[in-house]
Amino acid sequence: MKEYNLFTQRLFEQGYTFENYPNYAKLPNSICGKKVFDILGGFEYENWYRNQKVYSTGCGLLCRGSDFSNGYMSYMGIDWKPENNNPVTACPYKKEHCTLRNPLLDQSLGGGLVKISQCDCHEVDIPYDYEHSKDRVWDERHRSIQEKYEEFRREKKNHVCRWHCNYDEWTERWNQKYDPMECARNCTNVGGICDLKHTPISKKRGNVFYDVKITRIRRDDTLFNGEQEISIKKGCRLLETGKSITICANIARYGKGDIIRKAKSKYHREILICGWKVEVMNIRAEQRESRDLMQDLQDIRDGIAIIHVSDQEKQDKEIKRKNRAERKEKQEKKLEQKIILEGWDSLEPYSMDYCHAIKWFGQEKIEALEKRHQKYLEDEKNRPQQMSLFEFM
Repeated sequence: MKEYNLFTQRLFEQGYTFENYPNYAKLPNSICGKKVFDILGGFEYENWYRNQKVYSTGCGLLCRGSDFSNGYMSYMGIDWKPENNNPVTACPYKKEHCTLRNPLLDQSLGGGLVKISQCDCHEVDIPYDYEHSKDRVWDERHRSIQEKYEEFRREKKNHVCRWHCNYDEWTERWNQKYDPMECARNCTNVGGICDLKHTPISKKRGNVFYDVKITRIRRDDTLFNGEQEISIKKGCRLLETGKSITICANIARYGKGDIIRKAKSKYHREILICGWKVEVMNIRAEQRESRDLMQDLQDIRDGIAIIHVSDQEKQDKEIKRKNRAERKEKQEKKLEQKIILEGWDSLEPYSMDYCHAIKWFGQEKIEALEKRHQKYLEDEKNRPQQMSLFEFM
């Protein structure tokens, strides 16, 4: 059994039980049994009761109880929550080490661009005051960060795009790294002027195309075992949907390394295990895929297998369409036979077969099938019966 939180221990000392508890307490789960209650550590505050409480960090910054409404942290074997009088909040000063917080929390620091350190809070018997709260410190910090961004824009002579900028909390400086793929995901200036380059962004849509050349050695225990095979997949699309041709041109120009890595990652297993050689060639931005027929013919004469991705996709769609049509035809024939043998009344109203029959056949064909059912019944009734020897005994 998990140790009960301080709030639950206090309630039990006052004579309350699992079945009988005050209105400001609640079970940790709406369908909570005694066993689950023990595992989860006891009662929790009702929301209205927790929200009216005021907590303070070690340095005296006030926090509202509603700040801790999104769950709690479990770390180093301790549940840091209001019910234990030790909920945590992110330090607004971003201090890596502080003697005023629990020493255990000095060991949990964030990484990357974000500096995260947690402060444990404790309940205080004073009203909430914004001027002495962590909210004021956060607001001031956000204003400072925004001022540094404006200064960064002036340094760059306004050649800055927020999508390519990030704030490093360790150095407390803004940085900008151009990634045209970020433009493809988030740019809202299509048809207008680029914030970064101050050049027009075309409304014409396109994509980034590339070719993949695969060289492999046959290992199939045939007469051709050990021979080299070369194939080229042409017209591979980088982006799932069309984007501004201006952005596509920037991706093809500045993002070749990322394109090559992404394309090769699709053949990671073949490269690592089978020894395939994969080359990414002819990266270009186009409104629609272009083809070089003369180059295709030359490649075929050189013994290279040519596959156009768009043709392969059309072929796959056609195969899927034919398979769907064949499946539907079989289902229709099966349902027709069922109506002929068992009758329309045998179909339960609004069942799958009932709905399919109305959708596929229509009223006129259903009536024709019902007539065939009646004829089938009449034929069965008039059909001569084979008598057995036992009937004469």
